[in-house]
Amino acid sequence: MTLRGKVSRGVLWEGGAMLVNRGVGFLVSLLLARLLAPEFFGLLAIAMLAINSLVFLQELGFGSALIYRQDDVDAAANTAHWTVISSSVLLYVAAFILAPLVAQFFRNPQVTPVLRVLALTIVISSFSRVPYTLLFKDLDFRKKVIPEFVGSLVGNICAVLLAVAGWNIWALVAGELINASVTTITMFIVSPWRPRLQFEVRLFKELFGYGKHIAASQVLIFGVTNVDDLFVGRMLGDAALGYYGMAYSISNTPATNITRLVTRVTFPAFSKMQTDAARMRKAYFEVVHRVSVVAMPIAIVTIVFASDFVHILLTDKWAPAIVPMQILAVYGLIRSIAANMGIIFQSGGKPQWLSSIALWRLITMTALLYPAIRWGGLIGVCVLSTTVAVVDFGISAYMVDKIIEARMATYLHLLTPLFVYSLLAAGIGYGAEQVLLSLGIWPVAALVTAGVVVVAVYGLLAWWRDTQVRAEGLKLLAWLQRSRSRA
Repeated sequence: MTLRGKVSRGVLWEGGAMLVNRGVGFLVSLLLARLLAPEFFGLLAIAMLAINSLVFLQELGFGSALIYRQDDVDAAANTAHWTVISSSVLLYVAAFILAPLVAQFFRNPQVTPVLRVLALTIVISSFSRVPYTLLFKDLDFRKKVIPEFVGSLVGNICAVLLAVAGWNIWALVAGELINASVTTITMFIVSPWRPRLQFEVRLFKELFGYGKHIAASQVLIFGVTNVDDLFVGRMLGDAALGYYGMAYSISNTPATNITRLVTRVTFPAFSKMQTDAARMRKAYFEVVHRVSVVAMPIAIVTIVFASDFVHILLTDKWAPAIVPMQILAVYGLIRSIAANMGIIFQSGGKPQWLSSIALWRLITMTALLYPAIRWGGLIGVCVLSTTVAVVDFGISAYMVDKIIEARMATYLHLLTPLFVYSLLAAGIGYGAEQVLLSLGIWPVAALVTAGVVVVAVYGLLAWWRDTQVRAEGLKLLAWLQRSRSRA
C-alpha cells in the first residue's frame, strides 16, 4: 500500500475510533456532570494536573525519536521500553512523596489520597508506551485503536456505575485506573512486538539526543496549557476549577482529539517525506483543510449553543461555565488548525523550534495570569489564553513558512469559506431550535433537532461549494462501497 493510502486508512481508523470513543466519553461526561458536584471535577483536575506534570518526563521524547529513527529500530525500542518503565516508577515515588505538598498548595487535604492512588496510572501506562509507538511508526492504526476503545469503554462504564453507587470522587479515580489497566492489557494482546531484556547506552544517547528537544517542548507546552489550571485552582478554588475544566473540556474536545489524531497519523508520514518540501507543503495544507472542515463548525456551534447546551443537558449548576466555554471555543479552533505545525518542525528537523515557541507562551501566560484573574476571574483567564493562542499561531505559521513556504494567504483561502458555511448553518439551526421551543417541544429534542439541522445545512453547503470536500466525500463513498463488496 502507498504512503498516501496508509495515511488515508489511518485517518479513517483513527478518526472512526476517536468518534466512537469521544462520543461515548461525551455522554459519560454529561451523566457524571449531572451526578457529581463541580467540586469533585475540580479535585480530579488538581490531581491530574500534578500527574500530567510528571508524565511528560516519563517518555523523555523517546516515542518521537523512535518514529523518526530509520535503523536499529528493534534494539532502540527495547532500550526505550525499559527506560520508560524505570522513569515511571521513579515518577510514581515522586508523586507519592509530593502529594501532601500539592494538597497544601491548593488548600485541600483531599488531594493527597486522590493523587497517590491516581498516580498508579503512570506506572500502568508505561508498559504500553513503546508498543503504541511502534504501531504508529508502522501506520498500523487498526490494531492501535482497539486497546483505546476497550479501555475507555470499560473505564467509563465503571465510573458511571460507581458514581451512581455514591463513590463521588473515587468513581472518577477508579474509572481512570480501570481505563489505564484495560488499555495496557489489551495493547499486549493486539501488538506483535514483545520486549526483550536489552539496553544499549549508545542507542539511549541517540534517542535522548533527538528526544530531549521533543521532551523539553512537551514540558513547556504542558506548562502553557496547564498553568491556567494552576492559577485558577490556587486563586479561585475547586468549584471554579471544575467550571473551568468543564468549559475547557467541551469547547476543546475537537482541538484535543484532532491534535491527537493528526499527530499520530501524520508525523510518521511526514517523517518519510522530510527531504521533499513541496510534497510536505501539499500534504500539510490538505491536513489543515480536513481539520478545519470539522473544527470550524464545531467552534461556531459551541459559541451559539453554549447557553442552551449547559442549561438543558448539564443543568443550571454549571451555568458559570457558559461564557468561558464560548471564549475557549475560539481557543480550541486555533489549536485545531495549528495541530500539525509542530509536526512540520519535527519532520523538518527543527524540533528545537517547538521549545522556543512554547517557552515564549509559558513566560507570557505566567506573567499575565495573575492580573487576568484579578481583572476578570474565569473570563479573564479565557480571554488571555485565547489571545496568546492567536499570537502563537501567527508566530508558528511564520516559522512553518520558513520550512515549507506555507503562505498566510493560503490559510485565509481555506478557512474563510468554511467560516461562512458554519455561521450560516449555526444561525439556521439556532432559529429552528427557537421555533421548536416556542411550540413547547421538549428542550432536549429541540436541541438535538437543531444539531441535525446544523449538520445538514453545513454538509450541503460544503458539498456544494467546496471541491475538496466533495472530492474527499466521493473517495470515502467509493472506499465504503469497495469494503462492502469485499465483505
